Amino acid sequence: MKAKRILAMLMAGALLLGTAAGCGSSGTTSSTSGGTDSTTTGGTTDNTDNGGKSDAKLTIWVYGWEKASADKIQEDTAAYKEATGVEVTVVPIASDSYSTKIQATLAGGNNPDLAFVDAGVQSTQLASKGKLLALKEYGVEEYKDKFYDSVWDTMVYKDDVYGLRITSNNLALFYNKEMFANKGLEEPTADWTWDDLRNAAKTLTDADNNIYGLDLPVYDKNGGYTWNWLPFLWQNGGEFLNDDRTEATFNSPEGVEALEFWKKMVQEDKSVPLQAAPTGVNRFTSGITAMVIDGPWNLSTFLSDPKFKDKFGVAPLPQKKTQATVVGGEGVVAFSNTKSPQEAYDYLVHLTCSDFVQTFWENWITIPPQPEFKDFYANNSEYGPYIQVFSDQMEYSRTRPFTPSWPQIENTLGIDLQSYMFDKEDDAQAALDKAAEDVNNRLVERGGLASPTE
Repeated sequence: MKAKRILAMLMAGALLLGTAAGCGSSGTTSSTSGGTDSTTTGGTTDNTDNGGKSDAKLTIWVYGWEKASADKIQEDTAAYKEATGVEVTVVPIASDSYSTKIQATLAGGNNPDLAFVDAGVQSTQLASKGKLLALKEYGVEEYKDKFYDSVWDTMVYKDDVYGLRITSNNLALFYNKEMFANKGLEEPTADWTWDDLRNAAKTLTDADNNIYGLDLPVYDKNGGYTWNWLPFLWQNGGEFLNDDRTEATFNSPEGVEALEFWKKMVQEDKSVPLQAAPTGVNRFTSGITAMVIDGPWNLSTFLSDPKFKDKFGVAPLPQKKTQATVVGGEGVVAFSNTKSPQEAYDYLVHLTCSDFVQTFWENWITIPPQPEFKDFYANNSEYGPYIQVFSDQMEYSRTRPFTPSWPQIENTLGIDLQSYMFDKEDDAQAALDKAAEDVNNRLVERGGLASPTE
């Protein structure tokens, strides 16, 4: 194993950096954090000319639009340098073109050593092109059991691991408590089924006043359709691709039933709006839709609205044969052309697995990707009750079956199924067969082999 275990120096030289409490390992240094015992890695670097410290310099790109957490990463660099000798430059990138900028710097050879990425989507694309540092040889697998399986799988491509997760999220059901009460309906519970969802959506719909029971992204051609439909496919026992991720399997009887369920709400019940909301209009907070399937990133917006913050609740997604939701979030990766791969790996572990990650979570409201911290926000009076619903769902969350062509695949499916959803003809099997053929063509375009997880 190649790991030099810089985390031991974090213990010995800088208590401010904390311990590897979140991602305990097989090392020999123990500490207590948050009331639970945890173990950190031990050892030193081999740079004896600097007292066992490294003189490496690293640059990391982080999401600038999450300023509070970016600032905490910057503040942490001084203590990290004191403990390890490694100088880290933090570059916040506040732009919607973050992904494009990374691609451009890689093409020019002036990319950073590390970066935040969209876990699964971006990490798989970069790993397939050989742009990311493979982490197995550095001992990363010792952390596998500390993450949810769905979270870990997002950073796996073929036979290696290409990063660790720092945030997580999933989809749940937001509902308007006031609208439920006005219709005499009980609020959604963890036992809700598809039938409960449909019946409530029908009851809450008021066609004369353009009020809808449920917002589904049937109008989205950019991946949102697939993102929201996948949980229903999984809840019904279906799968999106085969185990090798080389062929579409969503055109199964389970997939047909899941698609027909959506269409019944759209065409028969008319409880779902057919068009995207006008620019600047939030249909949920405006009382136009009573329910919406969405993620925890909305909580800040909803809770900061004084007229709405007390009107909404969050419930788990409804179930059919089983419970399921889809996982998303961010990961930290190191690039394969870094001049300091060991130091880059050690810093990646520090960000995601030392006590620092708890400081990060306090400043970026997210779902901790490690089950040890599923109740991390339990005492947060503002966010806690809502975050807990998402956190509890992580136990049955699933990752999308990522391939290097995943963005094209999800867009293809969305376009094909949107055509069916707006058509009055009911042939879900034919629609899914066509979509499966189109997705298979996308897989072949990228050489067929995708990214099976371990």
